Amino acid sequence: MRNETWVVAGQGLSNRIGGKLLVHCFIMMFVGFCGGFAWLIALADNVLHILPLPRFEVVVPDQKELLRNAHVGPLMNSMFVMAMVLLSPRLHFSVRQAQWFYYAAIVMLWGNAIGYSAAVYAPERGLQPIGSWPNLLSYGSFYVAVFGATIATGICLTNALRAARG
Repeated sequence: MRNETWVVAGQGLSNRIGGKLLVHCFIMMFVGFCGGFAWLIALADNVLHILPLPRFEVVVPDQKELLRNAHVGPLMNSMFVMAMVLLSPRLHFSVRQAQWFYYAAIVMLWGNAIGYSAAVYAPERGLQPIGSWPNLLSYGSFYVAVFGATIATGICLTNALRAARG
């Protein structure tokens, strides 16, 4: 992507780069919907009953709060990145900032999605680097996602402050 056009003057991220980032966002939305579906089944005591289909017993982890997080987390992260893509014309990214924002946003999206999904199976919820492999996966994914979120948000904040000052 070295010869890729990253930004277009007055228009923010190029259509191709913004579009590629939005693809990641919509995939994360789908991941969040799957988490919501599992959460719904857990709330219904492991029963899936959509009329006119027959009733199915579906076993999901009894971690309602963590299933809710696996639903809401990816949705919120993708909406944040979508908003920044749409606001990119006002943020006036340089090429280097656009590159850093792009990769940091992808790391944030995927890190959080993996972390929220793995935390459902981890008794420690991915909050400490101890225990089983799902917990270590969750912890590591969240850890990496925090770096991505900090970089992406920092770039946007810096440019928003610059725009506010005129």
